[in-house]
Amino acid sequence: MKAGVFEAGEGLSPTEAGTPQGGVISPLLLNIALHGLEEAAGVRYQSGSQAGDVARTSPTLTRYADDLVVCCHSRQQAEQAKAKLAAWLAPRGLAFNEAKTRIVRLDQGGFEFLGFHLRRYPNGKLLIKPSVKAMKRFRERLAREFRALRGANVAAVLAKIAPIVRGWVAYYRTVVSARVFHALTNYLWKLTYKWASWSHPNKPKRWIIKRYYGKFNKFRNDQWVFGDRDTGAYLTKPSWTDIVRHTLVKGGASPDDPELAEYWCRRRRKVKPPLDAYTVRLLSKQDGRCSLCGENLLIPDQPPQTPEGWEWWFLWVTKKAIKVDYLIHHNTSSTSSHDDRTHLVHATCSRAGKHARTAAGNTVLQPTT
Repeated sequence: MKAGVFEAGEGLSPTEAGTPQGGVISPLLLNIALHGLEEAAGVRYQSGSQAGDVARTSPTLTRYADDLVVCCHSRQQAEQAKAKLAAWLAPRGLAFNEAKTRIVRLDQGGFEFLGFHLRRYPNGKLLIKPSVKAMKRFRERLAREFRALRGANVAAVLAKIAPIVRGWVAYYRTVVSARVFHALTNYLWKLTYKWASWSHPNKPKRWIIKRYYGKFNKFRNDQWVFGDRDTGAYLTKPSWTDIVRHTLVKGGASPDDPELAEYWCRRRRKVKPPLDAYTVRLLSKQDGRCSLCGENLLIPDQPPQTPEGWEWWFLWVTKKAIKVDYLIHHNTSSTSSHDDRTHLVHATCSRAGKHARTAAGNTVLQPTT
């Protein structure tokens, strides 16, 4: 996409170079350039009491940056929508990538979009699953990472692999992924065992299993968790992740609308972060706030939109948790049994020596009977 540079007295001057693909400003420029794409495709909305709903005979268009899907009622309507969009894009110097543009039936194979596979089955259900290509790419990446980690210790393996796995699982946890997560769990076991066997070629299997596998997660009766016995860190199994359906956004609500700030705040508060169940329970009890200062433990921001984004999110949280002690499980020291409970606090608050009894009024530390 070409960008224009404004110079005083000269107006807009065309440039030969645009923004780099994947740059932070690129999605915004695409949204500006492709604004009006729905209208060009012939999407129509109802009025009156059903205002905002798509008309029954109208196509629907879904777009993420420069990737788009148009759902139509017939092949003829799909071909017409494609022709309209091509005519609308041409004056803007844009065109469809014919190699990636297809017209398919939703009930005959379906289609892939943003790493997901969508298909309507004979029983009438529309199921969204991780695409086969996405799973293949992820398995190949894991295999490459484990090969590159040969010769490294278990701590380095966990530091590298854990955010990658948790990020991919967090991205796909809102769709039909239970079977995929179980299959990925088995694949990860093979990779970890292969790495451990390569690291200790002269050791027997029992020695390897005793050293690298055990019941590292005290909340699960699972003896086959890969982890580090020196630190207690372990690799979370994808099959432990609960499927949490995505809640649709109301109408055309935009996170940039200042009048809807409270709506988005409530929505983000209800979304469970992809952390372990124990930490999530504590966060829920504390309304996501530190038990000592009352401030947010996790910054309430938009969740990542890609597996890579979730990977960086886990890297950030892990870095804060381990190196900066951003979140710690804090056990109050008190003679009262009612106050003797585990809760989450900022490490800075803990180091400041604040007592749990000075906690904010809306936290888990309120006396219970």
